[in-house]
Amino acid sequence: MTVVRWRAAFVAALVVLVLVMGLSASSQKTMRRTEDEIVVAGKMMPAALGWPIAQTRMFAIKQGRAQAIPFQIDEVNADGKYAVTYGPQRSVEDGRISPNDELVFMIFDAGDQGGKELLPAGFAAAVELQITDPVDGGKAWVYLAQYPNHPPPLSSEDYVRFDNEHTRVDTARYAMGFHPIATLSIGYLATKPAGGGNGQNIVDRLKIRFKAEIRGGLGTIDKNEEQFTSRTIGWIDGPVRVVRSTANQMKLWKIKTPSAYLNNVYYLNSFEFPTEVNVPFNPGVLLSHDPTFRVSTDGLCRWLPRVFYNSRNTQGVIVDGAMSEAERKLDLSPYTWSAVLEANRKSGWVNRLIYDHASPAVPLLYYNDDKNHLDPPEDDPGECGDIGYQLTHLDQVKRGKLTLVSVMYQVNNFTLDRVTDLMNIRDQKLRVTSRGL
Repeated sequence: MTVVRWRAAFVAALVVLVLVMGLSASSQKTMRRTEDEIVVAGKMMPAALGWPIAQTRMFAIKQGRAQAIPFQIDEVNADGKYAVTYGPQRSVEDGRISPNDELVFMIFDAGDQGGKELLPAGFAAAVELQITDPVDGGKAWVYLAQYPNHPPPLSSEDYVRFDNEHTRVDTARYAMGFHPIATLSIGYLATKPAGGGNGQNIVDRLKIRFKAEIRGGLGTIDKNEEQFTSRTIGWIDGPVRVVRSTANQMKLWKIKTPSAYLNNVYYLNSFEFPTEVNVPFNPGVLLSHDPTFRVSTDGLCRWLPRVFYNSRNTQGVIVDGAMSEAERKLDLSPYTWSAVLEANRKSGWVNRLIYDHASPAVPLLYYNDDKNHLDPPEDDPGECGDIGYQLTHLDQVKRGKLTLVSVMYQVNNFTLDRVTDLMNIRDQKLRVTSRGL
């Protein structure tokens, strides 16, 4: 072979090698995000519509092999409500993937791209889902397959479990439960060793406080979490998430407000806790001054110190049961996120508050760290890092519903950059596309 031909052959081989390497690299998982839950509506997977859910399996390609991963398909009724599989108001759908149904899995379980030949044999149809990060373009893939006969085993992993008798949720990272008397109130929250904690309960209770004066000096309204009721009407307990449907009411004098039907949603690393205030009248007509509505979580005084941050106060302050000068100077303006961490400043919880920014009711930071300040009703006297929000300008709210959603993320390695990643779960949602194979 002449030198010219040898060089041409070498260049050609090099080009082929580069192309092969490029193709190989493009099919590898490049997704950096790990904390996102993925919820895909059935209509986004047209090739899977009509599949029997019991025959459906999900896989990720890892190290060239298909592995079963945890997933669930929650059926949604025509009215937009979940078909809850347990509880007094359980309901059933047709058991097939429909446009409204929701496929749920965790992004950290996704894998590489691969051909359908890697899937376990016996499937009648398959769908590839590509997940893309709109922030940096990272990608990952999962695969759905339908097995009419003898479907392969499901993943044995179960990330979240619900105990309705004790109204408690357990995951590998945390456990939370509701107060036995104030049934709308969180009464137990513990971070487990897998989440960087010691498994001890850290909260007294979630406090819900409403105070207002009636015009004309006709009296006052003073309500707390023990005048609110919450009962479970049904739930879904899958391997990836628990959806707990509740009916919630508040007593105004001897009259109960209309029930607010809400869903609490729990994942391995987070939970979503909605609050809905059903206002049966225009507050400004009946109430004088500025009524206050507070939702805050009071810590246990025996488990101190802790550290508090939020988007307005990124330097952090020590929670130790005594208000310091730095705590007194906290910026109480509306915030994007807040965090309460263990003394190591690494493990703890990041909270995101979602509300209607067009509403005149504005949530301001509520913060009190004074173990000597009694704030009954409470089980552990004193406010030892009682932190949450307080709505102002409620007198300007019109009759109707006022909804706020609190999302709690359990973190094990807190940094400000990680907070950005957590905020992106809602602000920069991962994009999912599908194709039949």
